Amino acid sequence: MSAKSAGQLLIQRRFLPLFTLFQTGTFNDNTLKNALIAMITFGGFAFLSDLPSAVRVPVAALIFTGPFTILCAIAGQIADKFDRGVIFRWVKRAEVLIMMLAAVGFALKNVHILAVCLGLMGAQSAFFSPTKNAVLPQWLSEKELITGNALMSGFQFAILLVGTVVGLGVLKFGTPVISALLFGFAIVGWVAAEMTPPAPPPQPNLKVNYEPVTATISVLKKAFANQDVLRPLLGIAWFYGLSTVFVTTFPDYVASTMKYEEGVLMMMLAGSTISILIGSLLTLLVSDWKIWGPESVGLSAFGITGVTFFVLMLCLIPSPTYIGEETFGPVSDFIQNPHMPLFMASIVGASICNGLFLVPLQAMAQRRSNPNIRAQLMSAGSVLLNLFVNLTTFGLIGLAAMKVAPKMPFLMIVVGSTIVAAYAIYRTFNPIERYVNIET
Repeated sequence: MSAKSAGQLLIQRRFLPLFTLFQTGTFNDNTLKNALIAMITFGGFAFLSDLPSAVRVPVAALIFTGPFTILCAIAGQIADKFDRGVIFRWVKRAEVLIMMLAAVGFALKNVHILAVCLGLMGAQSAFFSPTKNAVLPQWLSEKELITGNALMSGFQFAILLVGTVVGLGVLKFGTPVISALLFGFAIVGWVAAEMTPPAPPPQPNLKVNYEPVTATISVLKKAFANQDVLRPLLGIAWFYGLSTVFVTTFPDYVASTMKYEEGVLMMMLAGSTISILIGSLLTLLVSDWKIWGPESVGLSAFGITGVTFFVLMLCLIPSPTYIGEETFGPVSDFIQNPHMPLFMASIVGASICNGLFLVPLQAMAQRRSNPNIRAQLMSAGSVLLNLFVNLTTFGLIGLAAMKVAPKMPFLMIVVGSTIVAAYAIYRTFNPIERYVNIET
């Protein structure tokens, strides 16, 4: 689809409200999380103070992903039973209340209240994610799926960048500014949710299982029974797992290993997120090329192969390191460091390839899913995604506890991505010509 067609899609009611409420929620999730991380990493606020910072940051991230993982399977059932536009409205109303509580936490400078809010945002996002992924094929045509996912995911990472900069800058901007932004974006998201068109559920008579463990097992069984859907879901889960390594490792790596201030962290995260945006939007231009094969599987293979190469380069080259007298080196020193260009090029290259890897997989999973259980299959994908994220986070905690080499997390990405790339290349040259939707 052309850029003109993408622009036309962006102004239609079947896409613009969903796009808006997704991006505002992304901003609030990421701003709140990074504000908490900045306060405990650079601000010296007491939070699990007996643990080293390399462990506290992953633990803080788990506060968000834990509730998400627990509730996602229940949310998928609800999204197959009730009108999805109504679900969006209730989710965004809850976000407004959570941001009001967060404002209290910021006013009191109480990181424990903010941690509770982050957990509540994880629970709220559990209901949004499978609903969003299930409704896209309902509101968009099959040909529009890659375009819709490219716009949603691409701009998501741009918003992630803004949220990261704002959140990490909480000590400079001040907590009243952060509180006002979070509440304002929650209101915008709520208004957008009220404008979404109807999205009738495929199974209004579905009996919802509200027990988290058995509900999760049930949706995972559905996913494993639909192998053609499971494969792209696992690829998406790996994308978020390796992204977690970067996002979770970088704060302590910059502060403890590279010895630079948070401005350098922002610069690295900016380079990464803008590059994922570029990679995602590139799929609008190249996904229709015949060289990629059916469903652009080859494009995903190309993307993950590039990720493997650039992260391996990141492992092998020396990192820029501050050797001055100040506690943390300034951004100006980082820019002048002779190792900076190749270091940043590795991050940018890996991130562009990440965008090329992700978007075709998202459209693939949505397109292949049985409409009657699509939200449940998408919730299974969210469960798998968060299992990967949580396992990765626990792995990072373990590596930090063992005091391994600082670049060991990047080596984890190389090993895992090599396996994924090998399978993706195999599937490119041995495509699945047909797939069967199974409802269990």
